[in-house]
Formats: sequence, structure tokens, C-alpha cells
Amino acid sequence: MKHLIYLFLVIFLFGCEDNSEDIYRYSKLISQSKDYPVYLDMSEIGNIQVKAELPISAPFKILSNDKYYFVGDMLEGIHVYKKEAGSLSYLCFIECRYIKDFEIAGNRLFLNNLVDMIVLDVSNPLQPTILHRQKNYFNRFTDYKSYWNIPYEEGKGLITGKETHELTGTVTDKQPNLDFTEFDQLYGNLTTKVIPDSWFSNHPENDRPYIGMIKMDTDQIYSYGSYNSWAICTYQAGVFSSEEEDLWTTPRGNYAPPYYYADAFPVRMFFQDSIIYILGSVNNLSSGYCDCIIYNENYPITYPFYFKNFKPVDICYMPQMDAFFVLTGTTIQGVFITGNGIPEFSKTSKDYPITTDAVRIFRVGDKLITLGNGLSVYSASENELLLVKDYPDISGTCYLKTENVLAVANTQGLFLYDISDPENIKPIP
Repeated sequence: MKHLIYLFLVIFLFGCEDNSEDIYRYSKLISQSKDYPVYLDMSEIGNIQVKAELPISAPFKILSNDKYYFVGDMLEGIHVYKKEAGSLSYLCFIECRYIKDFEIAGNRLFLNNLVDMIVLDVSNPLQPTILHRQKNYFNRFTDYKSYWNIPYEEGKGLITGKETHELTGTVTDKQPNLDFTEFDQLYGNLTTKVIPDSWFSNHPENDRPYIGMIKMDTDQIYSYGSYNSWAICTYQAGVFSSEEEDLWTTPRGNYAPPYYYADAFPVRMFFQDSIIYILGSVNNLSSGYCDCIIYNENYPITYPFYFKNFKPVDICYMPQMDAFFVLTGTTIQGVFITGNGIPEFSKTSKDYPITTDAVRIFRVGDKLITLGNGLSVYSASENELLLVKDYPDISGTCYLKTENVLAVANTQGLFLYDISDPENIKPIP
């Protein structure tokens, strides 16, 4: 009997010891941290407001309809000028935060408001009306080029950063992680109205979001699609619609969709002389490219140009020479082509001994025009560029050519010139 009692005590004591060791071994006090995204509050950024006359900071594009000129001011908004009997007067400033491109179709402006597409009725620019807002329209690179996007979470918005919160508590082998439920409720929807400084540099055209817009026939607005494609939108009868047209669309339109090169991003897109131009940078911005997309009813034609030693600033086409003229940032280069687009074309480049810091190049008849800290007129041939005339008093960063009228914008305002004779350009009062 005594032996049974001793055996029972031994079993009891060892059982208690095992249980005690089990609790000690798998229970401990720890601290864990969790990152919570901070979303951008667009309530203020999304406002479109009309303000009195403001100085122009960085004009980048000029558009017009039958009543007004519209001058885009980078990351600020649009300056509106009223046409008056061959002249113009400043009307107002439409604030649209973080604008980088816009287009016009009649009395409707299509513009970006950071990453959103805005359709704005400007029948009366003093009282513009938002007809439609398509959220995240310019942040749509879901395949291959996802790093072109500003970070975002579907249904919640753009992510500006993160907040880290630490929780201290007890974990066991059965519950190895702390319960962050209460923290999730507190910090799961953090917002800020402050845009990170890192989003925009001194050259915002090189920064995300990458935006280009051109108006095509029937008021279609083309911009970059999700992957090697156009995003084509319209606003008709009060309805906004958008569709994608990619390289594999059948039947495809008369302009080839853009191709998204590796390690490259688009800086600017424009439409001139029935050609779509896409200028871009490659790698560390010391190299660049330009795709020249030509209208063709049978098979769209694209001339792709790669420039190893410079990022193209601007480009134009001289049809009488079958040549493109490119601003390199310091000089002018000619690219003479033969053949009918990929893969049948060849090119010959010519570096002209012309020093220029011009930012725009275009043609008037058979003359080549550069614009920047002055305006210069050249006659062009395959072998040489000859300076015809300088106009040091005409300067600007963007232009709009309509028949014989040239509109030029700089930080002093918008100015009109009669260019019917490039050798005798006159200001229009």
C-alpha cells in the first residue's frame, strides 16, 4: 500500500512539473510591429476653382477653340485668354492641381487632376463645370509597366507612405502572433492631404504619373493604355466611355498603339501634321527615343528613333525632304528616312553645326522654326541649315500655330504673331 502511495505521489509531482514547464516554455511577452499605409485625401486636390489673374509659372501647352485660348501651367492649372477682334485679353485662371497635360473638344476640356481624368465644361470659363471625373485614369499600368504607377490600393486611393505601430503582449505556441484587430480599426484608414516631396522633381515631365493626351477625329481622346495600348475615351450625350486598343486588337485603328520599351518612359506626346509623336527617356535620362506614328489605312506605320547620347527635346517633320528634325538640347539633328516603316525603313542621321538651346521646333512652309529664348528661322537641306533670320524678342516654351497666326506663351503671358511671311514676323496687337 505504501508503495502505491509513493508511486502516486511521484506521478503527480512529475505531472505538475511537466505542466509548469509547458506553460513557461511556450508563453512569453513580445513586441511586434505592423505597417499601415497612408492614403492621399484628394478632397482639396480634386477641387477645380476659378481664380483671378495669376502669373504664369511654367507654360507647357496652348490650345484654343473659337472663343478662347487655354494655356496649361505645369502642376498649377489653366490660364484662359479671350479672343477679341484679332487680339486677346486675359480672362481667368482655372486651378487644377498637378495638371501635366490636357486636350480640348469644342467646349470641353479633358485634363488630368493628378491621376484622375476630368471632363470640364468651359462654355463659360468663369464658371466651369465638372462633367465627369474618372478616378485613377492615368494610373492604369497593370501589366509590365506597373512601376509607372503612383502606388495605390484599389478602392482606397494613392499611397503616400506608411505608419508603423508596435503592439506588446503575450504569445503562445497556439497563438504565435499578437492580435492587431484593435490597431487595424484605429490605423486601417489613415489619410493625409500632403503629397510627398519625392513625387515631383524640378522636371515634373520626368515624374509619375506619365501622361499624354491627343485629340483625334470624332472627339476621341487618346492617352497611354495599360499595356502597349491606347486608352481611348469620349464624352458624348452626357456619357463618359473608355476602351483599350492594343497591339493585338483586330481590326486595329489607323494609328499603331504605342510600344512600351524596357527601361524607358514617355515624357511627352503630341499630334502634328497627322503624325503622333511620343518622346521619351531611357535609363538615366541621358538617352532617349521618339516614336513617330503615321496614319495608314492598311497597316499602321511607326518610325522608332533611338538617341544614345541625348534625350530629344522636340521634333518635327519636313515632308518635302522626308526628314525629321530633332532638338537635342544643344544642337539640331536631321533624320532622313527611306522605306515604309517597320521593318522596311532605314535612316541616315545628320548633325548640323548649329548651337541652340531652343525647346520647340516646327515648320512654316519650307522653313524650319525654333523657339526658346528667341525665335530663329532656317532654310533646310540634307547638307546644311542656313539661318534666315533671328527674332530675339520672341521667346516662349510652347506655341500653337493656326494658319498664319502663331500663339506663344512664356512667363510674361500669351502673345500672338503674324507668320504669313517667316522673314517678316509681326506681333498682333
